[in-house]
Amino acid sequence: RSHSSAMLRPLKLIPSGVQSWYRETIAASGDSFAYCSTMSLHIFRLRDNVLHKMIAAHERAISSICWCTDDDNLLASCSVGCRIAIWDLELEEEKFAVKVAETPMLLDWACSGDKLVFGTEGGSVMLWEYKSNKQTKLFSVPSKTMRVLRWHPKNANKLLCGVEDGSLTVYNHQAGKKVVIVGRSKTSKDAVQDAQWDPLSEDYLLVAFNDGSLTLYDASTQKEIHSFDKQSQGIRSLAWARAQPGNFVTATDRVGLLRLWNVSQRSQLSQLKVGTSGVLCVKAVPSEPNWFVLSFKNSSVGVCDLAARTMRFLSSPGHAETIFDVAFHPTDHDLIGTASYDGHLKLWRISTSESHREMSAGKEQMLYGLSFGPNAAKICAVSGNGFLMIWKCDSGEEVVRQQLHNGQAYRCEWNLRGQMQIATGGADGNACVVDSSNGTVVRKLLHPQAVYGVKWHPMQDSILATGCQDGNVRVYNLADASSSSQNAMVTLQGHESRVFNIVFHPLIASIICSGSDDKTIRIWNWTPGYAGHRELRRLTGHTSYVRGLLWHSELPHILFSGSWDSTIRVWDVAEQKCLHASYDHHADVYGLALHPQRPFFLVSSSRDTTIRYWIFEDMVRPLLITALLKPESMAKLLGGSLSEPEACIHAAPGTKEAKKLLYGPASQALATELQSIGAQRPISLMVYRKLLTFFVYRAGIEDLWGLVATIRGEQMPGVNKSHRGFFHERELVGCQKTKALELASARASIGISGKQEERLLKAAQILLRIGDIRGYCRFTAQAGHWERAICIAPSVSQQFWQEMCSEYLDTLSAAGDIEEAAPFLIGIGRASKLVDKYIERSDLDNAFVVAKAESDGLTPTAYPSSSSAAAPHPPPNPNTRSKLEDVASVLASRYSEQGEPLLAAMCQLAVSKSMRAVSLLSRSHEVALSFVLADMLGQPHDPMVVKLLSQCLERDGRLREAAEILHLHPKGPSMHVPLLAARARNNEEARHISALTQTQHQELP
Repeated sequence: RSHSSAMLRPLKLIPSGVQSWYRETIAASGDSFAYCSTMSLHIFRLRDNVLHKMIAAHERAISSICWCTDDDNLLASCSVGCRIAIWDLELEEEKFAVKVAETPMLLDWACSGDKLVFGTEGGSVMLWEYKSNKQTKLFSVPSKTMRVLRWHPKNANKLLCGVEDGSLTVYNHQAGKKVVIVGRSKTSKDAVQDAQWDPLSEDYLLVAFNDGSLTLYDASTQKEIHSFDKQSQGIRSLAWARAQPGNFVTATDRVGLLRLWNVSQRSQLSQLKVGTSGVLCVKAVPSEPNWFVLSFKNSSVGVCDLAARTMRFLSSPGHAETIFDVAFHPTDHDLIGTASYDGHLKLWRISTSESHREMSAGKEQMLYGLSFGPNAAKICAVSGNGFLMIWKCDSGEEVVRQQLHNGQAYRCEWNLRGQMQIATGGADGNACVVDSSNGTVVRKLLHPQAVYGVKWHPMQDSILATGCQDGNVRVYNLADASSSSQNAMVTLQGHESRVFNIVFHPLIASIICSGSDDKTIRIWNWTPGYAGHRELRRLTGHTSYVRGLLWHSELPHILFSGSWDSTIRVWDVAEQKCLHASYDHHADVYGLALHPQRPFFLVSSSRDTTIRYWIFEDMVRPLLITALLKPESMAKLLGGSLSEPEACIHAAPGTKEAKKLLYGPASQALATELQSIGAQRPISLMVYRKLLTFFVYRAGIEDLWGLVATIRGEQMPGVNKSHRGFFHERELVGCQKTKALELASARASIGISGKQEERLLKAAQILLRIGDIRGYCRFTAQAGHWERAICIAPSVSQQFWQEMCSEYLDTLSAAGDIEEAAPFLIGIGRASKLVDKYIERSDLDNAFVVAKAESDGLTPTAYPSSSSAAAPHPPPNPNTRSKLEDVASVLASRYSEQGEPLLAAMCQLAVSKSMRAVSLLSRSHEVALSFVLADMLGQPHDPMVVKLLSQCLERDGRLREAAEILHLHPKGPSMHVPLLAARARNNEEARHISALTQTQHQELP
């Protein structure tokens, strides 16, 4: 679907996490890996770990997925909605599907033939020959006991089924016979946790049990062949290491480790740390024998390279269930908060799309709503069990947990005016007003049915509105002494079904909107003394229940809405019409939020478990271009008094057209600031930054200013380096060193996850990449990896190597391990000290041997101090510059392929290729960014960009500004400006443009 001309354009999405309640929710093929959230399939390319496709697969939770063994384009999934589907990934559509009688829980694809096997919650093992759509029952096990279902990887007639009582059934489809392996069924009765056929054998199978036992069986004799050391932490999943015959890996959901084993040994060979959370499932990648795809308990997904002992990819932990609410952090505008049915409240960093902090409400506490407190010191959320919880934002510490409602609590909002109270709505028919310091209820407003939406008035103290199951909107004045009863000050009636969300207008105090299950949005005048018809507008167009509602903070007539029909709609309230509908979400849209300082940047959340970024700048692009031409004219773009837009909404639809002007506090503050600094010429980098920050958002745009400032040789105040992803080559090494030092310091313990050892090793790797070998060795040693540090130390100097060995000896001496210290004492020329150590422990024989070797000159001596100088750096290789630029171009190409032209352009700016950067933005139709970048870096303006900008202004009726920008075109004064004058709407405009053209001609040399 093309979005090039869409009013609301998708910019980016944060994918959901992998669901954690079913194990078989990851899969791998030759060139891709996949995982499923609750109802969607996420397919990533293995070569670059980029999300390639996302498919809304089912209406109910997905219970298992598997890839076709001989066709990477086919992926199967089954759901608890009793449905199995096979997907054509290239076309992103169902190729085969079937409705089944019992809930399918497990699924596997035979190595040959057109057949799948699935196991049901009722215990049936069914064969589905999908091309003929034929189902056959093979056998059954007791209901709700099936744990594992696997075809043999090389024999399409052999099937394995592991059961909760510890037994295994091996079924031969061709012969129609089954045999049962007793396993643990007659002893401990520990359930089969996972089982895998040995790929090098016809009959051997490896089985992990719930008690941590691990056993190799022979299916032909039903006998145990070999057992391994019992694992105290249990085994959740296992997989064969195909590149290492006889080796396999196991994983536990207790810790983020992979353990490597060999079938001939009882004990593990080694272990590899793969994450900070327990592992739920591990799958081998068919095309890369050393690679494994992992799913984690914290909902992240990773790809591990066993041979390199490293993680090639690890996703940020995402939500695994419906995200019911989203809100921007009031003070740190690079953060958003989300509340999910999975019981987690997360803070996300917008610039990196990574989870910054996570707060858990605990088991069975589904979160429905969230709200930031004053100055974002705290954040609150309400749960499906009626609890209100409050956390500190900076530490994630829970400070309040109070049950307010019997049943669900649906919405909460912190009143940022007056007494800083929190309002909540619940299924018990109460709207509660709570003291935010301790969670105590100070007021209960009883409703006839469940209360859903609660909203404080943003401009008036103590005004609270509620949305109710009975279809009414009620407005209360909690400061009115006479309102101590349960009676609302105003009741707005008209909806035919429950009201879910209500939102006061952020600019026009008299207006409120409500969304309902009757599929409509109503716009009301709520003020008590209003004598007219209270329902001002009725917006229709959604085909299902209305959920998310959001007024625009700068354009008073614009409203956004989200619905169970999966759409986000943009409404012109004055005209009572839908301007645009976006269908990108795959399920109900619940949360909508607008950036406080970037009012044309929107974030949404949904039951499809994704968070999506949107831009809404197309509607105001003429205002942006006008401001870029003359920043000091920003004040002319302001609307002034709000009485005019208020009158437009109160008038009959279509009788008064709303002006496309800005009315919000952010635009007014910007205009005031630009009155003094905007008139300066040339236009400064600071002015451009302020304008684009207000009107435009792109991933990485904050990094742009630091790059341009460095190229221009300027200092850019206010640029936060701690979250930057792009640096100019001149500042890159210094910034990376600062990052490493911060990571290793004690200050890194705040806001940075990981233990001290992990942080030190990460810091060491950063220093290694920038050539600081001395720093790498120091941090590696501090992390406890002395041998690795000592191996690299000679590349600094021999003296430095001796220093490192001496320091290591001090740690060994403290431990009293003489034999461990012996090679280092001899190696650095301190054999005499080793002799003394042997004598101290009365090991005179060894003392004599070492003393003799030293006296004969057979042991090394200490290196002279002249060798302490570090080896000089070699002169620069002329080929390295070309290599640097080639890498920048490769990165730029990758970002372009991913639809991130600004990031691609910044790759070129990082190596001072300004012309390439401007050209790249022009070709990507980022005309405003291309225009600004060319102006800031002294590059010629692309004639096509100039024409596109002038056409945008002309369509908006701004012909004088269009003529002004056309003078930057090579043929502007001679051809394009006269043509524009000929198209003018009246003679006065034509004369003004013609006069401007003549003046420009006279100024030409």
